[in-house]
Amino acid sequence: MKKPWLTFAGLCSVVLAIVLLSVIFGSYTSMLRSKNRINTGKNLLVQDCRNQLDLVPKLVSLAPKTFSDETVSRINDTAQQLGEILDSFRATEAPLDPDLVAAFENTQARLAKDMDVLTAAIGKDHSLSKEMYELYLKTIYSAKRYNKEALYFSTRKTVFPGLFTARWFHLDELNFPRIDLDCFHPWGLK
Repeated sequence: MKKPWLTFAGLCSVVLAIVLLSVIFGSYTSMLRSKNRINTGKNLLVQDCRNQLDLVPKLVSLAPKTFSDETVSRINDTAQQLGEILDSFRATEAPLDPDLVAAFENTQARLAKDMDVLTAAIGKDHSLSKEMYELYLKTIYSAKRYNKEALYFSTRKTVFPGLFTARWFHLDELNFPRIDLDCFHPWGLK
């Protein structure tokens, strides 16, 4: 009599163990894929920002004579600072440093304001102005994608089963800061 119940209990234990292992490792691989999507989003953002920086010298060369040398120098310095920050972004696979993200946002905001003024002076209908605007839209899209993936990863760490998986595999220590999209204004769509 006892043997059928023991067999049933044993089978239930094996099935439960398989289900739990599947849930745990499924959650782990999901979090790793999310981490990889964050890095892909970061790399796309860096590449799109690099593309916009490549266009800055061409736009500066078209600046009207009414632009002072100081303004042109400020634009070039801001573009150089942004390039250095982007190099720091690309150099690591670890989550971005929040201080570096804040520096990126400040530098990007300054460049966006200067590019808005410069393209207005050149003419919004000029082909390089339109190209720069399109690059800014791509950059905003890349930043949104990065933010979406960072938010998803953060959410996965706080709900079952990711809560336990993150703790067991030390993924709860990873914090991906989000990028404030306001740094792209006035170029961005408000």
